[in-house]
Amino acid sequence: MITLSVDTTSQSFAQGQAVGSLLVTAAVMAAVWFATRGWRRGPVPRSAVAVERAPAIALRRRNVVVGVLLVVGVLGLVRACSYEGEPPTAEAAPVGQDRVIDAAPQVGEYRLLAGEEAAAYEKPASGRKSNGKLWFYDGPGAGPMGAVLQINAVEWDARLAEEKNTDTMAQELRNFFGGAKATDVTGFEAGPWGGRLSCGFLPSNATGRPIVCAWTDGGTTGSVVLGDEQSLPAAAELALRFRTGSEKRT
Repeated sequence: MITLSVDTTSQSFAQGQAVGSLLVTAAVMAAVWFATRGWRRGPVPRSAVAVERAPAIALRRRNVVVGVLLVVGVLGLVRACSYEGEPPTAEAAPVGQDRVIDAAPQVGEYRLLAGEEAAAYEKPASGRKSNGKLWFYDGPGAGPMGAVLQINAVEWDARLAEEKNTDTMAQELRNFFGGAKATDVTGFEAGPWGGRLSCGFLPSNATGRPIVCAWTDGGTTGSVVLGDEQSLPAAAELALRFRTGSEKRT
């Protein structure tokens, strides 16, 4: 996946925010301390009585400023500790099992196209850059093709492996749906393989408004475009079946 923005969900970003918060807190405390120097000393004594009272007034004012600084310091520390980032995808959803990735021949009413049937779609798709492998399915609708399944794996793509060691799952999916210009993106249960799964609507075309679902874990990034589904929950359930049916783990 191409990174479109800073990964604001990562641990490194959270650490940077925490350090920044502490620096701002320190700067505010220093500014308060230096700005109150004159006030902390108290008024210039103009009589013997005032001279006797001056140390007590200065101490009281100093304690007030110290109390304010303690409050500011505690608030800044709490703020800094509130930043929690996600670990990279490879750590958050590791793939420990042996697995075989191959498109499921049948997923509900969707039938895998092969041979000459698939060639009609593979040729137009070959002109664009594709990450991983593509498969085409006939669907329940009137059109000849109802779904496009795409899966990429770290064992096929060294660049993907690098990205999964730096990007979080949230960032991966944000980049994918941003590039696809999907709307109403919603997260769903990712199923037995773990990771994350989300679905959203693609821009409308001549045949309707397709839905795209994408999933990610420590070893795989996959997506399926569904042209015959109408609701995101139904599409997510179907995408989960595509995922588990096409990725066998032992």
